[in-house]
Amino acid sequence: MKVTLRVSSGHATTLATRARAADMSQGDYVSSLLDGVAPVAMPADHASTVKALMASTDRVAALSADLNAFLRVLGRASVPQLEPYRASITSLTKDVRQHLAVAAALVAELRPARRPRR
Repeated sequence: MKVTLRVSSGHATTLATRARAADMSQGDYVSSLLDGVAPVAMPADHASTVKALMASTDRVAALSADLNAFLRVLGRASVPQLEPYRASITSLTKDVRQHLAVAAALVAELRPARRPRR
């Protein structure tokens, strides 16, 4: 639904500035205020932080692939002395997968919902 607000030019400028700083539309910004949630401005280094998190997640994903390959190699050897290592690597692989799932969800939340203005 569209709503028109009559405010002073100073308030209109402040609304536009604060909504942009929070990476929200002005409508979403006002809606969050009505919901009692004060929007927080995005940190200046937000984009670089998301980029660093994505790069780190990519490296952990590569590590996960290597762990899975190593686990397959361990599985081919039927040496009882390797069983503690198999169990350890299996546990580590599970932890890495869980971390990647959480990190992927976090990256998705941190990305801006709208495209930057050109």
